[in-house]
Amino acid sequence: MASWAAPSDVTGAWIGEGVPTDTTQIQTWISKAEREIKYRVADVQTRITAEGAETPARTDLLETAVDVVVAMVTRVFRNPEEIRQTNVTTGPYTASKTYGGDQPGGLGITENELAKLQGTQVSGAFTVDMIPTTSPFSSSYVAPSAWV
Repeated sequence: MASWAAPSDVTGAWIGEGVPTDTTQIQTWISKAEREIKYRVADVQTRITAEGAETPARTDLLETAVDVVVAMVTRVFRNPEEIRQTNVTTGPYTASKTYGGDQPGGLGITENELAKLQGTQVSGAFTVDMIPTTSPFSSSYVAPSAWV
């Protein structure tokens, strides 16, 4: 099966200094990222192929998959030592840089990226309905039997 992304997708999206130049190494990490996606979203290749049958150009799902692969690979190349936080002190000043996520620099997919590939939306941890259930404006309101 052909790869979704190419090393040029990673280098083309790179911002700032330190763009990786070893295309073989970039392709290795692209392949790892694509395998991780296929593991996490089992039907993604089938859906990409089905969309591609309708239009010969790149589809939205394929473009999204490429975006996610590029983001995953970029995180690896930006922080290959998987450092969570660095501190640099110069005289009385200290600069700190914190890398986010559960695996900073590791090959991982975020919850948001996974939702994009699954076609679902990520919401907050929970929602709170501030309207009491006894209010006629509540979605779970049931009128008293005397009113019916």
